[in-house]
Amino acid sequence: MSARRLSPALLLAGLLAAAPLLQAANNLALEEVVVTAQKREQSAMTVPVTVDTFSTQDLENTGALTMADIQAYIPGLKVGSSVQDAGGVTQSFFVIRGVESSNISTGGDPSVATFLDGVYLPRAAITVPFSDMERVEVLKGPQGTLFGRNAAAGVVSFVSNGPSVEEREGFLAAKLGSANLVRIEGMANLPLAKDVALRINALHNQRDAVVDNKGPARPDPQEQDNQFVKLALLWQVSERLRMQLSADYDKVDNGPQARLGTSEQHSNYPDPTARKLNTDAMNPGESRDMHGVVGKLWYELDERRALSFTASHRAFETYNLQDEDGTAVEDVYVDTNNIEDSDISYFEAQYNLALDRVDMVFGANYSTENTYQLTALTFSYGAVVELASDMLGVPPSVINSLLGGAIAGNFVTETMTNKGDFESYGVYSDADFSVTEKLNLLAGLRYSKDKKTFSWEAPLTDFPLSQAQGENFFFNSDGVETASEHWDKITGRLVANYQLLETAMAFASYSTGYKSGGYDSLNPGSGEVPLAPEVVTNYELGVKGDFLDTSIRTQVALFKMIIDDRQEAIESQKPGSGAAVPTVINTDEDIQGVELTLDWLATDSLRLGVVYTYREQESRREAHYDAQGNFVTADQRSASTPQEYTLTLDWSPELSFGTVLLHVDYIYEENTDPENEDHQDEFYRVPGYGDDSELLNARLSFTTQSGAYEFALWGKNLLNNERISQPGGLTGDVLGTYHVGIVDPLSYGVDFKAFF
Repeated sequence: MSARRLSPALLLAGLLAAAPLLQAANNLALEEVVVTAQKREQSAMTVPVTVDTFSTQDLENTGALTMADIQAYIPGLKVGSSVQDAGGVTQSFFVIRGVESSNISTGGDPSVATFLDGVYLPRAAITVPFSDMERVEVLKGPQGTLFGRNAAAGVVSFVSNGPSVEEREGFLAAKLGSANLVRIEGMANLPLAKDVALRINALHNQRDAVVDNKGPARPDPQEQDNQFVKLALLWQVSERLRMQLSADYDKVDNGPQARLGTSEQHSNYPDPTARKLNTDAMNPGESRDMHGVVGKLWYELDERRALSFTASHRAFETYNLQDEDGTAVEDVYVDTNNIEDSDISYFEAQYNLALDRVDMVFGANYSTENTYQLTALTFSYGAVVELASDMLGVPPSVINSLLGGAIAGNFVTETMTNKGDFESYGVYSDADFSVTEKLNLLAGLRYSKDKKTFSWEAPLTDFPLSQAQGENFFFNSDGVETASEHWDKITGRLVANYQLLETAMAFASYSTGYKSGGYDSLNPGSGEVPLAPEVVTNYELGVKGDFLDTSIRTQVALFKMIIDDRQEAIESQKPGSGAAVPTVINTDEDIQGVELTLDWLATDSLRLGVVYTYREQESRREAHYDAQGNFVTADQRSASTPQEYTLTLDWSPELSFGTVLLHVDYIYEENTDPENEDHQDEFYRVPGYGDDSELLNARLSFTTQSGAYEFALWGKNLLNNERISQPGGLTGDVLGTYHVGIVDPLSYGVDFKAFF
């Protein structure tokens, strides 16, 4: 039976049919998870940092491809700021504890640092697919002491499986599902000699659109087409010396994001829950062509001392053209495009020293980055006439006469080109002192320095009104404008952790983080007044460990973050501008909250889990213009997070001829969009506006007794939830062309995996 013909009824029938065959229990014990959150391998339950992990089995259970698929299972983590931008590839961003970063400017940096196998990833590369991934680590709060660059709010670390000289192994996996989903993945670990091994993994993912595009633009929104391949060669030179060289290639050719127009005047399908749209964007889509090379060396000087070195280079080109009006009406046509061509080189050296009562880490890292970004806004003449009329207070008929009536079929594109040369380096040290058998004290310091040279160029278009007034409507520069600046900072941490039980601990920490200053790529004025560095101070109390004979594993953290000069992206319409455009401003924030993860091994075959987070946030913004063009003086805002939690169930009985694992999760998120500052009462007319998220997902797998084969049935969004994002858009206020995104619909399919 084809994936297209599978149905939810068949999925549920499969679940029920398997139940009578279930016999003896399979152990779901809470196993130890090893992490490198402190630049050394330790059990996650003994690290005095709030760190959440996502294992290989977790990735299997959720069918995750990228971070957007696992955000609901890690408290305090979000990918993007809404349903609409969570699935983006080239301009995505991570949010930890409510601290989100600008994803529009190469002149700025993220507040969450991302690493792949210990190597820093730039903003456009953070959506690497989960191919042969061992685990994902998410560290909360400032991690600048050990991770340095841009770890002001936290760190996301991807850890791949590495080559092994021990045995030849591999797998071949296939995932087939609705919307013609086809995902093929394979891995082979090949010992080439007793001290040399090669590991190869590859992934192909393809899926049709999950919305119905009635317009002429192709590819369809939300189509997926991406490939990834990686080779890693390990040479175990001696018992003390190892060297590894790896290379990866990633290619993405996705459709654009789904911008579902809600305008009753211009959209053919103003009800987004119908999952239909009519887009006429010219050459839409989102693509990335990326490759990276990493070299590593580990050398154990003796039983107490070790050295490691890392050198890497990564280059990528991206393209991201999106429909901004959500209609197929030429008179209101608007699209945006973001094109990047950048590369980064990263180097790190580390020295580890283990003495009787103290473990110490010393290190230094250095990186250089060359960036190119072109931001383009394309408007039909009809749209520009409406925008110019609103800006100048002149009737559209007058502007039409000035243009000589040449409206239909004509378009104008404004561009801003940015080039950047960045240099960053830091030195750090961290020590873990054993004061008593139960009490440890940790202290660390880091010095970071960043240098940035950045330029802006926005040529005058040939649009008659722009020529007449001598400037564009949105992007302007005085020829090529260039700025250069440097920033430096000392950050550190103090931590005390106390062993409550053999399997549980409590910790208290004080830490600081730093993100360098930068530039707004769309605002040449930031060359004169650069964005101030983002400085974070974090106080945290936590308890983690296993309780009640290891039947309960939990991690609870209470935190307070104080952020000075957070670099916040807002929609701002300045005087003389025809529409709101993304702008970066500085904001001071106080954030406090609680995060909880808990797993309860109710029986040997049944495990239940809960993920919960709650935050309160106060923000003090600098004076700015809002999306409607109103001047807002420096203000203070208070907000609390929506109620959100995730419940999980894992049931793993055994069959007489194999093993079954049933995984079910329920994700709830309260919708507080009507309380958002960008809310307008007219949004209530949009079906689905303000509705909460309630997602039910399930996967039933069967593994043969030999462990050689695995089969699974799965379903996502089984309740067919229709949560939409808040209506928005660059020209929504002027042209009425608001649009929204919507969660993916109910989907279902089968998995097959063979091990060899």
